[in-house]
Amino acid sequence: MNIALSHRSGTEHSFLYEKWLGTFSTATFIAMNEVPVEEYQSVLLTCSGIVFTGGADVHPGLYGADNRLTECTIEPERDEKETILRDLSLELQIPILAICRGEQFFAIKHGGSLVVDIPTDIHQSMIHGKIEGKDSFHSITIEPKSLLHKLTKVDEAIVNSAHHQSIKDVPADFIASSFAPDGVIESIEWADTTGKPFFLGVQWHPERMDYSSSCSSSIAQHFMMEAESYSLLLR
Repeated sequence: MNIALSHRSGTEHSFLYEKWLGTFSTATFIAMNEVPVEEYQSVLLTCSGIVFTGGADVHPGLYGADNRLTECTIEPERDEKETILRDLSLELQIPILAICRGEQFFAIKHGGSLVVDIPTDIHQSMIHGKIEGKDSFHSITIEPKSLLHKLTKVDEAIVNSAHHQSIKDVPADFIASSFAPDGVIESIEWADTTGKPFFLGVQWHPERMDYSSSCSSSIAQHFMMEAESYSLLLR
């Protein structure tokens, strides 16, 4: 079974996605940034799931905040390639897991917007970025009856945090399913799943958390289950 990764930078952290998911199922992982764009469709046709990974900020011009460009670290080429991947993934109905940047990217591409810089834009916000180079941690509350609640089976949890941006306006296609104490949106999922592939977007990095956490293991297990179900369609 193949699982696509939208981007793997080659850093130690970038290999944690496959270590994490590989703990719960056997799979081969394909870094799509190492695949020529013209081969995206043929490669995705062999995949049973795709993870839109964390990384640099999405270009603020994509959500009408060009004037805040100097506050962002961007990779425009990645934005372009992941737009193609997103379109193909939805077309092929591939199970999708979107993490940190990935969650924000999906919100933007569906018409949402971002808080460009949490410390600047949210009065009395808590710490969401790294502290001395390491992930910070904070609590979240999970919306009842949400997919995330169904997977984790908890109302509250502690998650890691390493971001300076977050979703501001949730597009109509999605609902926010968890929040930090300061109101920062921590996850999104489909508002209506009819005719859509599995999708969950989380702001934290479950691949860098203790696997015993419900906000790590349950997500990996369910995503790989969805991928395995999808793989039956490929046979």
